[in-house]
Amino acid sequence: MPTMLSHVLKSLVVVLAFSAGTVSSQSSSNSLVSRRLTEYLMPAASETHEFARVPGTNFVLLSQMSDSQLIKIELNPITEEPIAFQSFPMGKNSKSGLHGVWPSEVYPGKMWLSLQWENKLVLVDPGQNLSAVPSIIKTIDIPEPGNGPHCIFEIGNRVWAGLKDASKQTGQYYVFSADISNSTDKKLYPCLKSPVFIKEEPATKLIYVTQDTESSIMRINATSGETSQLPIPPNVGSTPVGMATAHGPMNGVWFSLAGNATGGSGSFGHIASTGEMRFFKLKKPYLGTNAGLLHIADASTVAGGPALWLLSTSLLSTNSPDALILVTFDEAVTKITGEEYISMLTQNAMVHRVVPMESTVLVSQLHTFALAQLSYNNTVAGHWLPAEALSNTAVYTEAS
Repeated sequence: MPTMLSHVLKSLVVVLAFSAGTVSSQSSSNSLVSRRLTEYLMPAASETHEFARVPGTNFVLLSQMSDSQLIKIELNPITEEPIAFQSFPMGKNSKSGLHGVWPSEVYPGKMWLSLQWENKLVLVDPGQNLSAVPSIIKTIDIPEPGNGPHCIFEIGNRVWAGLKDASKQTGQYYVFSADISNSTDKKLYPCLKSPVFIKEEPATKLIYVTQDTESSIMRINATSGETSQLPIPPNVGSTPVGMATAHGPMNGVWFSLAGNATGGSGSFGHIASTGEMRFFKLKKPYLGTNAGLLHIADASTVAGGPALWLLSTSLLSTNSPDALILVTFDEAVTKITGEEYISMLTQNAMVHRVVPMESTVLVSQLHTFALAQLSYNNTVAGHWLPAEALSNTAVYTEAS
């Protein structure tokens, strides 16, 4: 039977004040809206890593690398709260190194996983219900001299993986790519130590790869095979890790800088279709200026405009707080117009990944084997509405 998540580990409501406008014909007031951060305890493991929602379902798949367990989590279809989970071993044994999780568009409803220490990628059918055992329907072996597929992504008709372990044959590091429908079309691109996130720039279709240890981003022309390096200026920050492709006003590739053992710089950047890198820096003291930004996600909405979710982590330094940060921009995306900070309930949790849902946001915690959910009262992230006081008879249907 699945293990039920009927008991919340801990929860916190942080109350924020917003101008509510006129709430009656006689008076006006500053009413309150709230945000709630809740932690859901997963099975005990030392490395709770990647997760993604299975498209079109109420399931999330989460990897735990330390014992190679795949956690299938069922969400409440209305609130998106985790309500139950079940664990499944993936790979030959507990040392298979399950890490990457990514939904496939070529195979709808199926999910890509990476087995880092088996040196292979697998496509799985997660099953139609919580207790269904995920089944492997395709396996792609990493050819020599490649070694150690970490994060995994599907871009067009190809699957990509950063090979985070040094080659046993050459001592080098590589980025791997394979045609999903042609098992013989596999490519290895030599890179710096060590590749993590891989994203496509929408206009040029060029591929960008974060290389955290060498603090550089590699650009790949998948048509010609040509590669080049974009070093991160040391005066800006270091250690690019998280990366996201964005469309619309945010168009391009965005990346975060995690810093080092002394802390982060609160910096993140953007790569335009021209290849130009622009950098932004958080300004708020205490949380922002020391933030080691490990992961990033597009938070843009019609109501809220251009925005990003940034995840500050204590993974590299305890001087960096564990916090989820919402950053908003002007319409031209040339400057930051707002910074909202949500400090995670458990500090030194080494928060790892942020994934926006439909109306809430989920965050994985590497060190504390927990999944945290951020939700808002009376509204959802980026769709700020005026709050309604108890004495208010007006019904607000749109932001003032």
